[in-house]
Amino acid sequence: MIHTARVVVLLGILATAACGFQLRTWDLTTAFETVRIDAARGVDLHRDLGQALRSAGVRLVTGDADVVVELGEQRNDRRSVSVTSDARTDEYELSMQVKFVVKDVEGNVLIERVLRSERVARLDRNSLVGSSEARKQLSEETRSDLVGRMLRTLEVLSKQAAADDAAMDTTPKPEAI
Repeated sequence: MIHTARVVVLLGILATAACGFQLRTWDLTTAFETVRIDAARGVDLHRDLGQALRSAGVRLVTGDADVVVELGEQRNDRRSVSVTSDARTDEYELSMQVKFVVKDVEGNVLIERVLRSERVARLDRNSLVGSSEARKQLSEETRSDLVGRMLRTLEVLSKQAAADDAAMDTTPKPEAI
């Protein structure tokens, strides 16, 4: 029985490797070698973003940087979305919202958005520990979603900046007389 389980696991790993599956990585170093994160008071999403940027090969700095990411006005909300016949919460929604601004080295705003992520979960009255764990997992999912959206935005901006730099390099230069 154990031998069969091992064979099944190994076949699954081989099939996954054979199909070319790879974990998603971010190519941000094309144009951004350094990033500074400025977070408003009460914004804790900067830790997750910083960790993701370091994993993408970007160096975080506290001084001058290729781009500055400003995080502000983070809001975490929880609200009932459905109730039972006896007026108790049956499902609830967790949401997280953060203001996201990216500026270039001169301080020009490249993008400014309010990002929002929401998750809905059923409240299990029979297992308060399970509900607490589900709430924690939903919170982590909303955080991960927001960080992923920020990274995708930075990736697009990085590729755009690299393309702009390449276009400037191919501009014909006047010949010296």
